[in-house]
Amino acid sequence: MDDVNQPDLSFRFAFDGPLGRVLQQHALDDIAAARLTWKFKAYYRLRPWIPIAMRQLLQRGRNRSLDAPDDWYLPTEFISDWQRAVSHDVATTPNHRTLHPWPDGFEVATVLTHDVETRAGVKLVSALASLEEEYGFRSAWNFVPYKYKIDAGLLDDLSSRGHEIGVHGYNHDGRLFESRRTFDWRKDRINEAIGNFKSTGFRAPMVHRNLDWLQGLDVDYDASCFDVDPFQAMPGGIGSPWPFIAGKFVELPYTLPQDHTLLVALGETTPQVWIDKLQYLRQIAGMAMLITHPDYLDTSRRLNIYRQFLEHLREQTDLWHALPRDVATWWRQRDQSTISAVDDSIEGPAAARGRVVAIDELFAATRCPA
Repeated sequence: MDDVNQPDLSFRFAFDGPLGRVLQQHALDDIAAARLTWKFKAYYRLRPWIPIAMRQLLQRGRNRSLDAPDDWYLPTEFISDWQRAVSHDVATTPNHRTLHPWPDGFEVATVLTHDVETRAGVKLVSALASLEEEYGFRSAWNFVPYKYKIDAGLLDDLSSRGHEIGVHGYNHDGRLFESRRTFDWRKDRINEAIGNFKSTGFRAPMVHRNLDWLQGLDVDYDASCFDVDPFQAMPGGIGSPWPFIAGKFVELPYTLPQDHTLLVALGETTPQVWIDKLQYLRQIAGMAMLITHPDYLDTSRRLNIYRQFLEHLREQTDLWHALPRDVATWWRQRDQSTISAVDDSIEGPAAARGRVVAIDELFAATRCPA
């Protein structure tokens, strides 16, 4: 992958000072490490001839062979660095004020997204959307534009019901970032699909990522990064549970484990991992973005686990349930706003919905012990 890990980008993160330096370092470390091994490159070239059942068997075997700790869904290295940075910030800058990450008095943002990988998955979309609507939620549906037939009526129906439509790669073959030439050829066709779908967001298949090359897409946000996920072909993670500005777009990392990893590969039988991760994100005022697939929520057992999680979300009162496009819009407003030096009021487009908080108050639960 030529020059894949040398982005010529400007970044702006959720917080400044020592906190911002931690966010920047973890993000840049992930960008530098986001590359496919030669084994995965070979796998994706052979993948079209490997039966789906065999692919899933290989994925389960690999996932279960990884030496992942029990708390693999927590970014433990980031947490450690973050605790030190918060303690240092509080000690050196008493009463340091910042804009709260989320609007309207909410403590956490929750974002439901779906990547629709197959023709079979498309057939399950409408019913899954109805399930979410039963609990008062709407979500984003990311379709692969050049793999299966996409019914414009389905997209219109989802949009009319309050859901969002996104674009999920080119044809989901794992080779989008194989070379700059390949990416550039596909980029124009992806942009055509973005226009046809009336989309503002993108997620790369298999969450492969190259934020530099992705600047060529006509989107307001990308959602190909994550805070931590050791089970991906490009493992690692940015650590941070907040969006950040990457060049022209807002980057929205997913922070709740994917359904395939949790329910298929690891065989979890309850939503407890999602619930536990949500509790961590509440302590750090993060974003709880979930990727599920109608392709894998295809049994009553898995669908019931997802239903239980929706029930849990509905019971919470401090969550901002938002679509990705809404989070991206808010994040730009927050990024373009400042705190007045006179009276702690907010100056800028976030003034009507935002609030000013002390770093010590916002991250009290994450500070290192004295």
